[in-house]
Amino acid sequence: MLRDIIIPNRFGTAIRRAAFNSGQEAGAWLLFRRAVISEDPWTKKPRERLILSDVLPFEGEDIESASPTHLTVRTSSFVRTLKYANDNGYTVGFLHGHPCGTAAFSVRDDENELALFNAARNRNGPDACLVSVLAISDGRLLARIWQGSTDPDPSRLLETGLRIALWSDHTDNTSPDLDRQARVFGETFNATLRNLSCLVVGAGGTGSPLAVMLARSGIGRIAVVDHDVVESSNLHRLYGATQRDIGRHKAEVLAAHINEFGLPTKAMPLVRNLLDPECRDALKSADVVFCATDDHASRMLLNRFSVFYEIPVFDIGLAVAGDQGNRRRDMTGRVTLLHSGAPCLLCRGIIDPVRAREDELRKRAPDQYADQRREGYILGGGEPEPAFIGMTTSVACLAMDEFAQAVSEFRGPDGHALQRLRRFHIPEDRRTGGRSNNDCPICGQTDYWGRGDVVPFLDRIG
Repeated sequence: MLRDIIIPNRFGTAIRRAAFNSGQEAGAWLLFRRAVISEDPWTKKPRERLILSDVLPFEGEDIESASPTHLTVRTSSFVRTLKYANDNGYTVGFLHGHPCGTAAFSVRDDENELALFNAARNRNGPDACLVSVLAISDGRLLARIWQGSTDPDPSRLLETGLRIALWSDHTDNTSPDLDRQARVFGETFNATLRNLSCLVVGAGGTGSPLAVMLARSGIGRIAVVDHDVVESSNLHRLYGATQRDIGRHKAEVLAAHINEFGLPTKAMPLVRNLLDPECRDALKSADVVFCATDDHASRMLLNRFSVFYEIPVFDIGLAVAGDQGNRRRDMTGRVTLLHSGAPCLLCRGIIDPVRAREDELRKRAPDQYADQRREGYILGGGEPEPAFIGMTTSVACLAMDEFAQAVSEFRGPDGHALQRLRRFHIPEDRRTGGRSNNDCPICGQTDYWGRGDVVPFLDRIG
């Protein structure tokens, strides 16, 4: 089975620090949670993601011997870790560094890791696997997985959070037409995007320009989730839609439009409600998610998803409020980056739990929703939100800027923004902070960070 490795940014420093010790090889035991993908929407095959949950640096008693070119750990240390992992539902990983800068696994690494792998199968059963992560002195990470045979499989390793970094042995098969983009962000930017999969939730006024820009920037795969159809009233802001598309599903129209570009990007429509269980494999397969819907229930789900699966979610919104006389007094676009350790949408007051429950009821039981609205238990829900293509496109551009920062750090390592606001009526751009509520049922529950698969999904009933 193919397996990806997900390393949240919060462990990046700990990993690199643990891998080196005064010029000698050092390391740590790694503990991973699992995310099982029954059918990858792109390959149609099952695969897993292993999400780093803890780093246990080697102490003196764990190390048999060490030098600048080798590291030997005691068997007793590994056996204790295997028992703990087996008892608590973890997969074990082995981290070490090459302080001399050798950017490859050595023959000695092969021998030592094979012995560890055999010990893992003897202790935890024939289905046990061993993750191996190698830290290079220049900051790069390599990974492979020992599973089912005596030869390891190279693994795709993704660092996620404020920074998105893809470490793998992929070849740079990017289009030469993207040379000007490489001149802005560097050569690795195009290679990273070419090998990323993204999920765009919402194919409307904000989601459609965003998906088009992602495709033209060279991202490898785009899955578009939307169950609504094109109407004449929204043609003026839907990229790729024409009069002939009225009545067709937005996701299908947008995906077909992107695939007609003739670019390497592959777009796939998912004519589904994001809350449907059928969307879970697509969610768990994504490397990054863009939420471009005003649906509170979908936002609530993605709010939790970003924490459980350590996949960054860029949540995008546009609010246009007016006073009497229809003179607009507040026109604000927003991009919020969601990941473990960041204030969530609930803490920021962006999503309303009551609205979320109403949205979910509307999607799962439309007749019951209509009855409750008619009886006055649900307020609103019938008026379309104000929109202008210049503003919706501008907010999509704002999201692209933050995504480019996450991949390239073109503003520098301190240039990330957890939330950006664009206030069209002033005009003004702001980078806002925010605090998590320790009692928050989403971001305040550190046990949820990187938890992966649980039953029920996202520890959520319904």
